[in-house]
Amino acid sequence: MDPLHSPSTPGTGAARPEILDALRQRVARLPAGLRDHVFRVEAEARRLAEIYGLDPERLLLAVLGHDLYRAHGPKQLLSMAAVLIGPPDPVEEAEPILLHGPLGALAMQVQFGIDDAEALDAARYHTTGRPGMTLLEKALFLADKIEPEKVNGVPELQEVRRLAEHDPDEAILRYLDYQVRRSTELGWLLHPHLVAARNELLRRQRQHTP
Repeated sequence: MDPLHSPSTPGTGAARPEILDALRQRVARLPAGLRDHVFRVEAEARRLAEIYGLDPERLLLAVLGHDLYRAHGPKQLLSMAAVLIGPPDPVEEAEPILLHGPLGALAMQVQFGIDDAEALDAARYHTTGRPGMTLLEKALFLADKIEPEKVNGVPELQEVRRLAEHDPDEAILRYLDYQVRRSTELGWLLHPHLVAARNELLRRQRQHTP
């Protein structure tokens, strides 16, 4: 049975360890490369949670749910999104991989009974970012981008990793700048959330520049 059509389990509260275990079992069934990526992100998220003073269990809900649909193909993502979350916007229609975060967040709610809005938003927007991200959202966004396999051999991401240890906003801005350059070189579309998140961070940076 597809996770989005499975019976939901009750709330987060006292059941959180069981929910984390259930998510971990679901991740263990992902393709090996993706499964290993998620567990590397978990290690990064635990490290950032300690640095940022976050509740690691809340962050892990997002970590374990963020890529549940990353292995699905474009047609499958589009058909599922059309039924479950409404018509994709033009950028998502052209780049269906952008839908895996929103679908993962929905699965977290429907199958696993997760009602932590911040953890759900972290999973939902982990690919593009968005304006007004909370620190927990920023932690997942960064952990996903700076896990060792992604950083290896990419100087820009090594700098993002360094910045993430003391300035998450600057780290995210540096990553978004890198993504804009890379998307331009490869002819990729930029999601409006990414553009808006970068604009917000740039405005904030300029306000604090003498």
